[in-house]
Amino acid sequence: MVTIFMIFFCVILMSFFLLFDRFLNCLIVLENFNVLILLFCLYSSVFDSHVIFVSLMVISTVEVIIGLIVLTHVWECSGWLELVGF
Repeated sequence: MVTIFMIFFCVILMSFFLLFDRFLNCLIVLENFNVLILLFCLYSSVFDSHVIFVSLMVISTVEVIIGLIVLTHVWECSGWLELVGF
């Protein structure tokens, strides 16, 4: 299981560096990494109470919400950035 996790981790890490130029692409890659961590945590705590899984689920949900808020603010300000010349 650890080798599969490391293979997926390397693939996600390579895709992060290849898609680094746009914020939405980075957000999608980070969410794939969050899903990988959640699946590994769920698999490793099969006989436990899943407290770590639930806490990581809450943290990744908050991360998604903050990322989407930042993305919408950037899209709202894109008209102002074109006026300035960026």
